[in-house]
Amino acid sequence: MKIRAWFGILSALLCLTAVSAGAKPGEGASDSYKVLVMGDAHFDSGEFHKAPPSTDGRKGERNRNLKMWRSKSPALFSAAGKRASAEQAAFAVQLGDMVQGDCDDAKLQGEMIRSGFAAIKKNFPDIPLLIVKGNHDIRVVGRGKNNAAANAVLLPIISAELGRKVTKNSCYAFLRGRDLFIAVDGFIPAKELTAFVKKTLDRHPDTRYVFFMTHLPLMPASVGAPLWLVPGWDDIAGMLEKRNTLILAAHTHAPSLATRKTARGKLTQLIVSSMGNAWSSKRSRGRFGDWASYVKSADMNIPKAKNPEKSRKRWNAWKNSGDFTFRHLFGNSGFAVLEIDDEKVVARYYTNSSAKPAVTLRLLTNR
Repeated sequence: MKIRAWFGILSALLCLTAVSAGAKPGEGASDSYKVLVMGDAHFDSGEFHKAPPSTDGRKGERNRNLKMWRSKSPALFSAAGKRASAEQAAFAVQLGDMVQGDCDDAKLQGEMIRSGFAAIKKNFPDIPLLIVKGNHDIRVVGRGKNNAAANAVLLPIISAELGRKVTKNSCYAFLRGRDLFIAVDGFIPAKELTAFVKKTLDRHPDTRYVFFMTHLPLMPASVGAPLWLVPGWDDIAGMLEKRNTLILAAHTHAPSLATRKTARGKLTQLIVSSMGNAWSSKRSRGRFGDWASYVKSADMNIPKAKNPEKSRKRWNAWKNSGDFTFRHLFGNSGFAVLEIDDEKVVARYYTNSSAKPAVTLRLLTNR
């Protein structure tokens, strides 16, 4: 029995230190590795819709999606796959709104999710492709938010790529060496979500970096809806600022970088967008270059929220909660490669198929 026990421990250690094609995200003991990060994809195809779009806005979105997935989106994700291979990325992450949704029923929604995943996954045949749930992934015609339809298909996909079973919702976490990755389902109650984050952080008190992966931003990044954030955002921000955290988010379709510094620590948030309609070799300037410009524009939209008085109170509290920086990086979509080592975390953001990044960002240092 003792020999068997020691053999089991040795096998487990060998598994944890293995670094090879097909290794799961949590495998590998190296202090240095790379991760490829993608944002909104909005995969769509006419076969998943029986009825015409219900509004002019959704008609515009469908036309946009069908057009970009005929050429530009496949080219974008092909470039991402080639970059992941060239960089020997350990795994890839897609940060939600993998598909457009708006299917007529749950069955079609499930088929769309499977097809959307296959369309992206084929570019990453040798590494795991992790998925974070987005608001469009759960949007079914006539049903509003249909989390059950999305979970029925997403959970088996996530489980297979992660290498262990995820059963309750689309929240999951894993360690890569001394780094903690937390992926959250932004469409469950705030109390449940914050409890998951707290429990995960408490279980892993000694980490080098924490990577918080979410579709909805944790810090305001959208001008039109600055407080459309992950549930429990203010409480979660207070937990993460003490842990040398990089927030990886999507949703806004506008790549941006934001920070907040308080006496307790610092948060850094990178927004990634992978929309094919904005895949271009030409670099365009962001709409806002600093925090003051962002606040000025966001202030005008707070009164349009469903509960303006409550929103104004929470917005003012956030604005006064620390020292902020914010900037839109550019209008182009693309993908980012995180270079993670014992000294720093750097992101190289690519907006075309060349090997030259549009911008290089030093995001974290190892305190």
